[in-house]
Amino acid sequence: ETRGRLTNLIFGTGGLADSRLAVVDSLYNAGRLNFGPRVGFAWNPSSWQKHTVVRGGFGLFYNRVPDALFDNSRGNPPFLARYGICCGTASSPLAGGQILYALGADTTPFSYPRNPVLATGVSPVTLAPNPSSGGQAAVEVWGTPRDLSTPYSFVYSLETSIQLPQRFIATAGYQGSTGHKLIRIVNQNYLYPNNPSFGPVYFIQPDVNSNYNALLLTLSRSLASGIQIQANYRWSHSIDESSYEGPGFVTNQTYPQNLQLERGASDFDVRQSFNLSALYELPFGRSGSRLRKTLLGGFQINTILTAHTGFPWTPVTGQSVSTPGGPSLSPTRPVAYYGGALTDHSNDIFLTPNGDFPGGGLKYFNISTPGPPGIGRNVFRGANYFDTDFSLVKQFRFGNVHRLGENTLLDIRVNLFNAFNKLNLAPFNFGDSNTHVEDPTFGRAITGLAGRVVELQGRFSF
Repeated sequence: ETRGRLTNLIFGTGGLADSRLAVVDSLYNAGRLNFGPRVGFAWNPSSWQKHTVVRGGFGLFYNRVPDALFDNSRGNPPFLARYGICCGTASSPLAGGQILYALGADTTPFSYPRNPVLATGVSPVTLAPNPSSGGQAAVEVWGTPRDLSTPYSFVYSLETSIQLPQRFIATAGYQGSTGHKLIRIVNQNYLYPNNPSFGPVYFIQPDVNSNYNALLLTLSRSLASGIQIQANYRWSHSIDESSYEGPGFVTNQTYPQNLQLERGASDFDVRQSFNLSALYELPFGRSGSRLRKTLLGGFQINTILTAHTGFPWTPVTGQSVSTPGGPSLSPTRPVAYYGGALTDHSNDIFLTPNGDFPGGGLKYFNISTPGPPGIGRNVFRGANYFDTDFSLVKQFRFGNVHRLGENTLLDIRVNLFNAFNKLNLAPFNFGDSNTHVEDPTFGRAITGLAGRVVELQGRFSF
């Protein structure tokens, strides 16, 4: 930053307690050694009559941290201050002097008197606003480690494909990855003794790890006699300590003090997934007059069937848990699970009161004893998913029209998404009322995904 208007949080010998802001020309040191080699191979052994191929690969990939996380530092003192004053009531509308009610001498903004609770001046040591007599709260701060590492992942795979009769190809493979130095955003007030001048203190921490492993099975048939088919099955598991880089409410960890307690299934983890796609070119109008071909030929029917197991979710409680820094943390996970919940993942169970937890969440979890979480993150599963999409296509070819190429065509499509209008339930999200043990809607789906959608589409290609 060339104008000297960028500050970063500098931790002191006492950690956050004696931290300060400092003007910097960059938030972190650039990483210039991010070498990402990749290698792959394919082997077609002649002893297997060249009907089999073995493929594999390995790569090191780097990920760019979202700019939005760094941009928030522009709101740091002393050039800007983000904080609020709270709260006026009917009996005390000025909130003990924090809210200033005054008239200006004229209509210009600068004729109004300053609010001494907000306009306090800046400490030359910490660059934070000076404490005010009105009890102004600490100012919001964003920071980044100077030695911020670039997130990276190792990606590896191995598969075998075999050519079968009738133009079918079967493939069985393994795919995996491990991610390191992935980032999370942590309010440092939950981790360390607080500095009264700063709060909340959002800091980017590159300490999240992830792991993914999958068995992939595919059976495909290339287009022949007007028919093309592909079926895919995946059995996989994705594990991490935080699934999103943020910012945003859904990125919150329920117990950021201990990463090991946050390790669990990724928010987007799907254990089993199957999809089947097919294309059928209708045999009508392939011969005869040009008019017959134009009117009856060029019809296609496409379909995609998708099914997968439900997404994971985490029960939480509104009971507060104290943190080393002082402020309480809420929501968090219950300290104990008594057992006894059902394991039905059908739509019907999630449409009944409390779903897999008949009688309500209080029967199954201990929320009366304060303490660290006693259940894991994302240990329960939501409803399964099933969907069928169709497309009806009519192609008009213009190969014989003057000045148009032989591949010129017009596609008229009718696309039906969720063609049978099947109800699929939306995944449970962090912060939804139905994830709170105390809430009457706990365990029950509160919304559904889109119903049938009909789309008319025209596409001209040349």
